[in-house]
Amino acid sequence: MKEKQLKVLSCLNQKDDWATASEIALAAECSVRSVKTYIADLNTAYPDLIATSRKGYLLSDKTLALSLLNEADDAIPQSQEGRKAYIMQKLLIKNQKMDLDLLASELCISPLTLNNEIAKFKKELISFDLVFRTKNNQVWIEGNEKNKKKMISHIIYDSTKDFCCNMDAVQKYLPNINLRIIRQIVNDSLRYNHYYIDDFSLLNFILHIGITIERCQTHEDMPETDRENALKEMRILPPHIQTIMAQITQNLEQFFRISFFASEILDLSLLLMTRLIQDPQAEDMSALQEKLSPDIWELLELIQDRVRQTFYVNLNDPDFLFRFALHLKNMIIRLENHIPLKNPQLHSIKNSYPFIYDVSVFIADVIRQERGFLLSEDEIAYITLHLGVQLEEQRIFRERVKTILICPHYYSSNHKLLGKISMFFEESLLIRGALSGPEDLDSYHDYDFIISTMPVLPQPAVPVVQVSYQLNNADILAVSSAIEGTKKLRMKTMLEQKLKFLFYEDLFFFNPPLRTEQEIISFMADHLERTGYVKADYKQKVYDREQISSSAFGNIAMPHPLEMCSKKTAIAVSCYPNAIPWNGNRVNLVLMLSITEEERPLFRDIFDFVTEVISDARNLQMLVSAKTYDEFINLLISFL
Repeated sequence: MKEKQLKVLSCLNQKDDWATASEIALAAECSVRSVKTYIADLNTAYPDLIATSRKGYLLSDKTLALSLLNEADDAIPQSQEGRKAYIMQKLLIKNQKMDLDLLASELCISPLTLNNEIAKFKKELISFDLVFRTKNNQVWIEGNEKNKKKMISHIIYDSTKDFCCNMDAVQKYLPNINLRIIRQIVNDSLRYNHYYIDDFSLLNFILHIGITIERCQTHEDMPETDRENALKEMRILPPHIQTIMAQITQNLEQFFRISFFASEILDLSLLLMTRLIQDPQAEDMSALQEKLSPDIWELLELIQDRVRQTFYVNLNDPDFLFRFALHLKNMIIRLENHIPLKNPQLHSIKNSYPFIYDVSVFIADVIRQERGFLLSEDEIAYITLHLGVQLEEQRIFRERVKTILICPHYYSSNHKLLGKISMFFEESLLIRGALSGPEDLDSYHDYDFIISTMPVLPQPAVPVVQVSYQLNNADILAVSSAIEGTKKLRMKTMLEQKLKFLFYEDLFFFNPPLRTEQEIISFMADHLERTGYVKADYKQKVYDREQISSSAFGNIAMPHPLEMCSKKTAIAVSCYPNAIPWNGNRVNLVLMLSITEEERPLFRDIFDFVTEVISDARNLQMLVSAKTYDEFINLLISFL
């Protein structure tokens, strides 16, 4: 099966509703015509696999689709990336020397093509301090064990990043090692000692143990080095880490009949130490706080202040601060010991929560300035997870819709109705008052709609949702609809006032002849400077922000500086009907943000608008085809 056919099938497999050819084309990075051809070919080979209608396309047989996708994983790789993973798995995970002609035969490519691709792979090995060696037509990878394990971990995570915490996806790379047994041994020891780690970190730790066990099979050919230094460093680790790791390694050695080197136990101990969290119920909270050094609290206070000043976001919640302080402590230990951390949900987190991720990028830069550490995107994504809980709660509270309940008092029926409404709509509704009749409405002014068990006459200026005392399913749907309608009206009102204040005709570009993010940033930043929106240092500040983490999410890129420092507020736009590369992503729409210090609150509104409206696949497809400013603005308004 062709690679693009697999992409189309994978896209449909991820959707539970009809998908248009345009949506699939965006996801599969091909034309609409190609999508139709691929689907026709798939249905010819597997009749009735994909249903077609005016609504688009829908998988009819998900079981068959999953089977085909899984078979493709085991098939001969068809792409350069697939062949790279295959070669790396043979030479690193299996630790083999291979004959070049045999390897080319297994991959069904010519020896010349294989040599060309190996030449490209060599560059990736440099960052892990590894090298390709060839002699007598044999090829192997040379370097120390620690670096090889890092490379193996990178390959597995890169190949399974779309499977999140799916252990089965990782297991196929280590078929001789039972990862579930490792998980059980680790969890048993953690529970016994009243500690735990999050699911992402647990899978990461299990993966490193599995790689180490796989490599232990070659121990007879490798002398142990630095044993005394490793034992010396282990003796200064916290006692609870020594205890837990002694239990884990002893049980692993007994089950798998292997022996760990002291250096391997030290590496695993450091990895575990940076992710371990003590069960708060096992120790007094004040005692846990005392374990955090003053410099961690000072860093946390600085982060709070900077985030509040820049984004108007308040992080002053005791539970959040303590959890985040523990995370900062573990993160600093990781960075000091050069321990990489992978987050299998990186792309999902970044695409789903772009504003919170952007705040996390800002926090990463504060840490860089204060401690000198450059955080990876994986570390930034973990910060996003911590912030997400706190900021989502604030967002929900901020967006709650205000209502008045009118319900005549009849025994306790009004109290029961009020209780039901509060229970069903606790997170989305704020009840400003409960009245027995409409005559008391004049006492209230700040509300969005009315919920009433009786007609309200004369008709008030806001909508009225009439419900029964029982609050049946139809009533619940009617109230839900009123809440969503109010939220959309809020956004529409806000954006209609600001759209023409944000977008300008001289800042709109359709398909400019630029094909890299550097060229696009330079072109758009220069234009903003020439037209008086930004200062001369704006472009460099955008580049600095991109170096920390790409501003692309999904098919959209939103380059901007870390801080709001523009002379005038505006959004420059570049539309690309055919997606262009952007630091590993493919983007169709580039929105360069120029925000003044006074307009800082607008920053979050822009992200919310892009996330909720523009990133919708149908809307995005229409927008990137808009050839003029007027057409673009009219489309934006029509989406509200």
